[in-house]
Amino acid sequence: MKSLMKILLLGILVVFLLGSVAIAADPVTIRFWGGWTGPDKFGMEKIVNNFMAENPDIKVEFFTAPWTEVFTKFSTTYGTNASPDLLAMHVSDISQFATRGMLMNVEDIAVANNIKADDFPLNVWEGQFYNGEQYGIPLDYHPMAVYKNADMYTAAGIDPNITWNTMDSFIDSMQKTTKDDVFGLAIGVNHSHTMRYWYGWLFQQEGGAFLNEEQNQAVFNSDQGVKALQFMHDLSYKYQVVPPHESDIDKDFLSGKVANLMEGPWWVPGVKEQKDLNIVVAPFPQVFEKPAVWAGSHTLTLPKRADQAKIEATIKLLSYIVTHSVDWGNSGQIPASLSVIQSEAYKNLPDYKYYKVFIEQANNIHFEPLVVQTASFGADNTMSPVLNAILAVMLDEADPKEALDLAVSEINAIF
Repeated sequence: MKSLMKILLLGILVVFLLGSVAIAADPVTIRFWGGWTGPDKFGMEKIVNNFMAENPDIKVEFFTAPWTEVFTKFSTTYGTNASPDLLAMHVSDISQFATRGMLMNVEDIAVANNIKADDFPLNVWEGQFYNGEQYGIPLDYHPMAVYKNADMYTAAGIDPNITWNTMDSFIDSMQKTTKDDVFGLAIGVNHSHTMRYWYGWLFQQEGGAFLNEEQNQAVFNSDQGVKALQFMHDLSYKYQVVPPHESDIDKDFLSGKVANLMEGPWWVPGVKEQKDLNIVVAPFPQVFEKPAVWAGSHTLTLPKRADQAKIEATIKLLSYIVTHSVDWGNSGQIPASLSVIQSEAYKNLPDYKYYKVFIEQANNIHFEPLVVQTASFGADNTMSPVLNAILAVMLDEADPKEALDLAVSEINAIF
């Protein structure tokens, strides 16, 4: 009888211990949200899956949707158990959430995890701050560059590897690649990129600025802003190297209707699949005094949470993503980490020859203003007074100076 009792007690103890082990082994579940819907979505999925394979004690629920949907969902779930633990966004989005107290200051987290400023381009690192506090860890950056139809350059007697540091040299290439029913350059009358081109050319001029030093008044109706916009108008109506009233810049390039397209690195994975299209990539054209180019940047932020276990798991994921972003780079984004882009693994990527051009522009990038009001006038807002002013000029429906004056007055009304 005593032996039977011992066996029963031993059995109960084993079951208890096994149950305890099972409970202890349950993974921590964290939510990671981002707005990627193209090839970059699959690049991030690969990184997340690799992380979970190496960290079986952490389960990551990865959610992607268009950025507007992601941010709407974040706003409605904030403060509940359904909100994200790790949230990606653009640097220009940080201010609208930081000013509402929805993001953690990550400066101490960066230090504790050996994430240092000197491992990132200075402009990209500085873009993670709002009102002197750090709210983001850089994931990538993506400036504009010129995709060239190399065969059209050869046919025009131009070296396909040409780059530009004067207005005359750029116009010359665009004119020589304009022939018959083919135009030299794509600039859309309905595309947010048109504002991004102007933004780069604005900052290529000494004294060019979008806002004043206090970041509370628009000043882009300056001589520099007008010159940049007049130059774009002239490309279409004076030099006639841009299709009139162009509505689909990407399609026009892929179909051979234009010889040059200004796009970001996210375009590489798709365009390389066009087997009959021989492309070369060049830096964004310098047509004024100094190199400058519009750029965006994805950043990783931590919404405020009270669950310490989830915070620790989230920080582990964040650090992993930043240091294992070679696959991210392979999906059409430029990893922000210098350690990653200088690694042999990254340099051995099949498309590194294209990405290298974007990397070389890192010191010349300019983000849209890192202020709350950018949500109202940034290039991604179809109601932006700036975008609409620029498009009106490209439609030949407005004078550059008058259009920019109107846009400045509308923007200053919201500060």
